[in-house]
Amino acid sequence: MRRTSLLLSVSCALVLAGCGQGGLGGGGGDKRLADIEKQVKDSQDQNRDLRTKMAAREALGDWGWNHFLHEPEFWQCTYDSGWSDCANRCTKQTSDGYKACMQKPEGPVRNACIQANAESGASCLKSCPAPSINEGVTHCSI
Repeated sequence: MRRTSLLLSVSCALVLAGCGQGGLGGGGGDKRLADIEKQVKDSQDQNRDLRTKMAAREALGDWGWNHFLHEPEFWQCTYDSGWSDCANRCTKQTSDGYKACMQKPEGPVRNACIQANAESGASCLKSCPAPSINEGVTHCSI
């Protein structure tokens, strides 16, 4: 790979040196040479980065997506989002109820509405299923 990059760089330099001699006129060959040299340098940098990534992957072994999915912990260490989803619904319901109460005129009617809304929100949270994280699994790091 290094030979190819070196050969490509030398070839480009020789070709460009010859191109600047002919009928381009106006000195445009120098700018073009600089552009191509920059492209060669960028390609060499990209090549070096790819080789580094490939070497790192070889050093780490097979820790890709397939390996991740085949680990028992991936399948055993799950999270039940039921309680969180229920709590979010209760929070939205309570927030919406509070906004509705605030539309009422100040006084005992508004206060009663706010109190009833707070009790409804608390009741909603109590009715949510208890969170269960990995029942029966004791080795998860959650």
